[in-house]
Amino acid sequence: MISSTKIHSDEFLAALFSSSPIGLYIVQKGLFVSVNEQFQKLTGYSESELIGRPSFELILPDDRDLVRKSSINMLNGVLSHPYEYRIIQHNGEVKWILETVTSIEYLGNRAVLGNFMDISMRKTIESALIESQDLYMDLFENANDVIFILDLYGNFVSLNKVAQSVFKYSLADLANINVRELVAPDYLYLIEAILTNITDESSSINYELDTVAKDGTHVPLELRVRQLSKNGRAYALQGIARDITERKLMEDQLRSTNRHLLDIIEFLPDATFVIDKNKQVIAWNRAIVEMTQVPPHQILGEKDYAYSIPFYGYPRPMLSDCLTLPLNELETRYPFIKKEGDSLYTEVTAPKLNGGKGAFIWAKASPLYDSNGNITGAVETIRDISDRKQFEEQLKYMSLHDTLTSLYNRTYFEEEVNRLEVSRHKLIGLIICDVDGLKLVNDTLGHEAGDRLLIQVAKLLKSCFRADDVVSRIGGDEFAILVPGCNAKNLESAYSRIKAAVHRHNSSAPDVPISLSVGFAIRDNPELTMNEVFQIADNNMYREKLHSSQSARSAIVQTLMTTLKARDYITEKHTARLREIVALMAQHINLPEHRLTDLKLLAEFHDIGKVGIPDHILFKPGPLTIQETQEMRRHSEIGYRIALSAPELVPIADWILKHHEWWNGQGYPAGLKENEIPLECRILALADSYDAMTSDRPYRAAMSKQNALEEIRKFAGIQFDPLLAILFIELIEKNLEDE
Repeated sequence: MISSTKIHSDEFLAALFSSSPIGLYIVQKGLFVSVNEQFQKLTGYSESELIGRPSFELILPDDRDLVRKSSINMLNGVLSHPYEYRIIQHNGEVKWILETVTSIEYLGNRAVLGNFMDISMRKTIESALIESQDLYMDLFENANDVIFILDLYGNFVSLNKVAQSVFKYSLADLANINVRELVAPDYLYLIEAILTNITDESSSINYELDTVAKDGTHVPLELRVRQLSKNGRAYALQGIARDITERKLMEDQLRSTNRHLLDIIEFLPDATFVIDKNKQVIAWNRAIVEMTQVPPHQILGEKDYAYSIPFYGYPRPMLSDCLTLPLNELETRYPFIKKEGDSLYTEVTAPKLNGGKGAFIWAKASPLYDSNGNITGAVETIRDISDRKQFEEQLKYMSLHDTLTSLYNRTYFEEEVNRLEVSRHKLIGLIICDVDGLKLVNDTLGHEAGDRLLIQVAKLLKSCFRADDVVSRIGGDEFAILVPGCNAKNLESAYSRIKAAVHRHNSSAPDVPISLSVGFAIRDNPELTMNEVFQIADNNMYREKLHSSQSARSAIVQTLMTTLKARDYITEKHTARLREIVALMAQHINLPEHRLTDLKLLAEFHDIGKVGIPDHILFKPGPLTIQETQEMRRHSEIGYRIALSAPELVPIADWILKHHEWWNGQGYPAGLKENEIPLECRILALADSYDAMTSDRPYRAAMSKQNALEEIRKFAGIQFDPLLAILFIELIEKNLEDE
């Protein structure tokens, strides 16, 4: 005998399968044997068209091998994360899908249960990101310096066009040349060190070396390289190389003769100053005057570190004062320091530059020698690299943050999950939130309104957590929060804070109310993986979503209707007149009472889609342009989608879509004609047109009732049902006589 508990469990699972907002299907022997309603919506096929159909027929042919391998690996436990592929819908449209599969027992036999989610919007966003990357590629290709990426073996992975003029090789040739082949023999040791010894990915280091061009000439380069890594493992080196032939010639001349020192220093492009062995300033070039706003006559001959004041605001040693210090002592003075031969390199903040706003500078200091090899002074070259550092920080920020909400993105969230999984935290809380009704907002008010809703949700969530909690947007309408070091009670309090914040927000009568489905879980057992914790929280969230999504959509619909009434001073009076006219017409043609009820509902809500039309079109005082007319005509389709989201409006959704169709087939959106148009729509068309013509509108004054009836008679058989038009005119004329 089967227990009642088993029966109830099966019934619950069947209900969950049927009503799940995720597309679910069951496949046996390669054929669909069960599909839920969401799966049918995603594919465009009905249940009868899918059952018994080979599952691979829906997959784009180019992706079938990928799906076959991925699904087999997932069923065998080799693959744990969802895989992506494309399907062809019933209407021929290609959609991107995110899928997971698992093995189940179905009707006594083994089967595959699949989870099926539409990620086409995410793919569209990824395409937009690729377009933004193209802008960076334009900067890459038009830079004055050589920009490159090397693999860890020294082969060029990426190289911009300026490399051709520096090395005299074509880019095609350079793609097949190892960097060691370009470096002068005396500097090969340096290249080996660069390829093997860089371990700190957060900093980049400057070097100088000689390279040999195709024609045999030596080209000195200033090289800046940094490690690229993923998941803590280095995979490439990124660098910028500047041809410093001119600067090296100047430095050589400085060392060979001091007679030309001042002239050379004066015209160097980088800010440069020179001190003698007594720390007295003997050269202060034009570039450093421009950088510090300190003229030469105020600084030349000064001692006691006076040259540091324009940079730091007080006298202190500069890099040129540290040339003889051991490297370990230098490292205590500078966050980053590099010694190359006799020269020192650093990058440091100069807080006094730019009128006290500060600047991030690169500096190089080299000693000056007399003919006997004794140090007679030092030269220091300084470059403002604030823009570059800011750009690097922006790139880093963009790589870790969601561009719309400024919250952390999925990449950062996953990195934090991996870090916390091996951290000292014994308790880790996870909260998953999903924005209910976002698609309805996007479809009706547009994606700008949907974006504003997401930004409001992001601010609301961030206000509910500590600064060190990780609040992230991990999907289109999905948010996740990591709460290290919390217990179950703390997590429940966080859940309550979110719900209370949502209630406060909605109490302020926003344009669109916020509805969040929230699920949470806690990792209080080290044997429990964060992936399992995520799944528990996600399941809890979806259980809540099953109960709240419909009420969320209804709340949004009511808000949209309130918004329409608030922005259109005509709506309320117009609706009352329409309800009265259609009721008279329904009685005149003996329409059954139950149909009259829905007809009155249509009179009230037929224009709800106008909430998605911009005010400058809706209230334009003159005729609409072609583009504006097309935009205005969208209101019937928008209203249709809104009506489908509200149970009380579902019976009239189809009429809302078709209430602008014409008898002769010249209406919109489907071009229906004659009796293809629902009777209720034909009645509303007469009443709506009559009331519109006899009422003042932003673009014209009202006409007389008799003239309005003449217009209806004129368009009978064109816009209006000719028989209904005659009956309508008779009705109105009779009422006019009775008045």
